Amino acid sequence: MLLAQNGRQTCDWRQVGGCRKWLWFGQHICYAAIMEKESFEALFQQVVFGRLEPLGFFSKGKTISFYNDRLTISLIRLGGRKAFSGSIAHIFCFRHSFLRDMNEEIPKSPPSNVFSYPYKLKPYEDADRDLIYRPKNLNFDYERLHWEALGEAAIGQKLDRIAGFIGGRFLPWAEALTPEAARLELSQYGEGAWCERMWDEDYAARLVASS
Repeated sequence: MLLAQNGRQTCDWRQVGGCRKWLWFGQHICYAAIMEKESFEALFQQVVFGRLEPLGFFSKGKTISFYNDRLTISLIRLGGRKAFSGSIAHIFCFRHSFLRDMNEEIPKSPPSNVFSYPYKLKPYEDADRDLIYRPKNLNFDYERLHWEALGEAAIGQKLDRIAGFIGGRFLPWAEALTPEAARLELSQYGEGAWCERMWDEDYAARLVASS
């Protein structure tokens, strides 16, 4: 498909696999790949969900979660005003399953409300950070992953880092985090928000019940 012509230079694009290849002809030849949305979503399912599903994770819509009577872990895809063409916005969240949510009820499945999770992280950028409680009770920082201008290999490396962090580092940490340790982190690093006080009550009740 001819897109432009200026003297001896022409620009066209060709469909190659799941990416559009922009080719410039003239004195210089350069190349870039623009990934299609369908190809990105397929790669995301293959690299991220494909590695996490054997560990007990499941998908609901664009969110990937782990849930049992102790732990709830969710990689939440954000939509609405946070959705932009050529990228995704997401946040990685963790809670002990017996904690109450923002409705002050104990959910029976992974909550979709980010604020119902004490722990909130960026799954790519925070992969090497210390895993401790950082209060984000009024707002939260989410991660934007721009995939459109990246080739399959480059975006695959980013997704592989996310999957490796969740399955290889975070899940073992979460399984080892006791209610006592989580309650201590809330006390040490919290800001006295009402949800933190609610969660502290939940942890205290769980510790009494298990003593």
